Amino acid sequence: MLETTDILYIVLAFCALWVTAFICWFIYQLAVVLKHLNDLVTELKWQVEKVEQALNGMKSKFETGSGHLASLTDHVKNYVSNKIKK
Repeated sequence: MLETTDILYIVLAFCALWVTAFICWFIYQLAVVLKHLNDLVTELKWQVEKVEQALNGMKSKFETGSGHLASLTDHVKNYVSNKIKK
């Protein structure tokens, strides 16, 4: 026959098994969430790099265009001043 302390130990062992199973499941779920977060951060870094490259490209185009525009205005000024003098 089982004594009451034996039943208590069986119940405690069963509870310890369930607590251990829950902790393992929780750690697994935490690892999955952290992996998804890591993937999200990696994707976000890639997107930010692409936006930065696009902005740098537009900046260089504007800088080149402004240099051409300054040259064009100088030529127009010279042309207009020459026409006015004549």
